[in-house]
Amino acid sequence: MKKAIAVLVIIFACTLNAQFKVTGEIKNYPEKDVLVRIFDGPTDVLINKVKTDKNGKFSVKIPQKFSGIVRLTDVTRHAALDLLSDNEDLNFSAKLENNAFVDLQIMEGETAKGFQKFSTLEGLMDMKSNIFPVIKSLYSENDEFYKAIEKEENRIGQLNSSFDLPLLKYYASISKLANSTFDTKISAETHKHKVLTRLVNDNNYLEGTGFMFKLVLDYLRASILGATSQDQINSTIEKEIDELLVKTDLETPRGQKVLSTVFLALPQDQFATLLEKYYAKANALTCEITDELKSNLAAHNGTTIGNVVPNIVFDQTIKGAKSLYDIKADKKIIIFWASWCPACNDEMPFVKEYYRNFKLEGGEILSISLDIDETEYKAASNDFEWISYSDFLQWDTQSVKDYGISSTPTLLLVDKNNKLIKKASHISELVEL
Repeated sequence: MKKAIAVLVIIFACTLNAQFKVTGEIKNYPEKDVLVRIFDGPTDVLINKVKTDKNGKFSVKIPQKFSGIVRLTDVTRHAALDLLSDNEDLNFSAKLENNAFVDLQIMEGETAKGFQKFSTLEGLMDMKSNIFPVIKSLYSENDEFYKAIEKEENRIGQLNSSFDLPLLKYYASISKLANSTFDTKISAETHKHKVLTRLVNDNNYLEGTGFMFKLVLDYLRASILGATSQDQINSTIEKEIDELLVKTDLETPRGQKVLSTVFLALPQDQFATLLEKYYAKANALTCEITDELKSNLAAHNGTTIGNVVPNIVFDQTIKGAKSLYDIKADKKIIIFWASWCPACNDEMPFVKEYYRNFKLEGGEILSISLDIDETEYKAASNDFEWISYSDFLQWDTQSVKDYGISSTPTLLLVDKNNKLIKKASHISELVEL
């Protein structure tokens, strides 16, 4: 009996920790980094950064049960390859040319194979609906080219557009909804109802397929169709968000991911008061909250004037410090920048000039680089006299998320207790403080 119980415990544990493996070969991409990401609500999440071998091969485990889009990118994120997995192992080969993955072959992963066919068919259907009619309008019905296009239209129309795999069927239907349009009050109300039904009833396929941000944004856009003033827009948006959070239940992961989407979708400068209401609502939650909502709250609370900013931990000791909190100074300036950022390169000469007196007065600077190339980072920062750090993850850098950084350069002045004094875009804004 004890053995049977032990076996059941092992099986249950394996189920909880279900994972799958992504194996790939990018034939002309030797000994270079690949970023592996998955969707989990309104945004994609970095799972791992793995280096290919001399033949462009790599293998990485997805450390959790997951159904949805696995996105592979180069470090610049200019080239992206989306693979669909229903918690299945994936094995593929491809080439990287002109910032695009080409010659894709999928050897393992039934859902991924179906997704490749679906993507091809979707492109053909788009051509049939949007491109062929324009071309046909340039010819008469008796022209051979006109007839050839009609023949191709018929061929595409007869292709099998039905898919039996559960995740693929879901992706096809949610993609259709996310890409649908509305331009009248009636069509907007219909769209709202369809989106709300999905947000309330769909399983975690919704988060994994990457359409949540678009659906919530379109829900809000449909709500304000026909609004004639900013006050009307604000009051309508507030009413609709309140309803969304009730229907999706803010004490559940789905409701919290909807709220995280709201934080991403609404511009701070236009909806500051409204956003404060929802940050307060999120802060008041006593239930367990999602990692993304935790990150939203940390970024908001930690970058509010007078609050203690989040710590920034280095993976190595730099000038005697292992973190922001280790730096002993009367005042500190945290600078988020990158060597690829023209505005940063314009700003840094002024920072260097300011630093001399700032250091003499007991201040210190910590610059966090959003670089991806170590050589370029070192070339740009080799004459910095202050503490400089990068983990070469660009926008995936943890402190970028913790501080809610959306542009560079961003400068934050904190006191000796790490309480925020001011946030700025230029060092000149901090000179008088």
